[in-house]
Amino acid sequence: MACIGNLFIAGQDECDGLYKCGISYTLSKKAPVSFIYNTKDGGWQVEFVADSTNVVARTTHKTSYDKTQSGGFSAIQEALDVLSVKGIVSATLAEPARSSVCVYSDAGKAVLSFYSLFDLHMGMHVEVTQIDAIGNEVNPPPTPEPIWNQSFRYYRLSQCSNDLFDAYRNLFLAFEALLNSVCKIKPSEGEGAWLNRALTAIHTRASLSCFTPTGNEDPVLYIIKSQYKDVRCKLQHAKFPKAQLPHADPTPQDVKQAYSELVRIWRYIASAYFSVPMGGSVITYVGFSTMMENAFHANTTVHYTTDNVPPQEDDIKVSPRGAPSWEFGVSTYAGQVKPGVVRIIGREGIADNPERYRMPIHRVCVATSAALLCAAYIESGLMVSGVDEWECIYDLRLINATQPRIEFKT
Repeated sequence: MACIGNLFIAGQDECDGLYKCGISYTLSKKAPVSFIYNTKDGGWQVEFVADSTNVVARTTHKTSYDKTQSGGFSAIQEALDVLSVKGIVSATLAEPARSSVCVYSDAGKAVLSFYSLFDLHMGMHVEVTQIDAIGNEVNPPPTPEPIWNQSFRYYRLSQCSNDLFDAYRNLFLAFEALLNSVCKIKPSEGEGAWLNRALTAIHTRASLSCFTPTGNEDPVLYIIKSQYKDVRCKLQHAKFPKAQLPHADPTPQDVKQAYSELVRIWRYIASAYFSVPMGGSVITYVGFSTMMENAFHANTTVHYTTDNVPPQEDDIKVSPRGAPSWEFGVSTYAGQVKPGVVRIIGREGIADNPERYRMPIHRVCVATSAALLCAAYIESGLMVSGVDEWECIYDLRLINATQPRIEFKT
């Protein structure tokens, strides 16, 4: 059966194949009791196991990867609410955007999928020396102090938050306050129309094209869709019955990506208008995509092993202890899937090599022909069975070393 530790996720060889799809996350603290909860709409079952940080949501429906992610995440939030009001435990999910395990339906096949996000910290250092006509070095003028603006308050609260969703809400308030300082909203103007007008005015003064995936998209339309329509409007309906519950929709991966893009946009505009320092040179999304294409397009492979040794910075082997390890049947470099994020996928059929899955998988690694690139760790072990195929989705994300904080615990 497909399970994380001793916790069943979904699949054909448990519960008479009733549960077709499911997802597992890690809790911020161990569950004090075993507990099973069925969601109010009856669509999902959530299970906690005493003294474990694993939690699973499963459904009897066949759902796609995205719907399994969003539906299961929402179901677990509902179950955590009930645990809290019952006085059992008040907990959150620990970095849900960084790692998860799910079973989803793809073209009639049940696929067990392990997801891992790996950060690539990169930076650029540029020094410019100005020389006058007779060869003397000219000292640049002192950097001006930032000109205080109301948006700074929301920005600070965002950077101080421990919760990803709260951080994004405050950051978008900072973004709105910043735009309103530059281009005030008219009394009868709709929010969407105002955003379009304000961003267009800013783009005329300071090009926003570097914040699109390829640099060729319309930056104003891209920012409005990726931030306002796809994330902000789904998080910030304040009044019932349209109010959107925290941690409901969109998924943590969506919000994490939106935050990392929006914080760069905010600082860029604040720099152009209010003397906020940019924080140093950055690698653009296009530049990152090109570098990754050159490095990984032709020679990247994904491997897995039963070795339960936690990853170390100096790892050079898939299995440091020499335990059984295998390369996925197909390893694919999928390229840029989001701005500043490239994807590598390993996938294979279960029936092809059934002997590989008799022991739990603990490490999933990405390697090139030259070296081991990164290793993800499944502490409680992943049992692979009861599905047709299994895969690892490995996202590599650009982290500009000089840029603001973009990581949050919950």
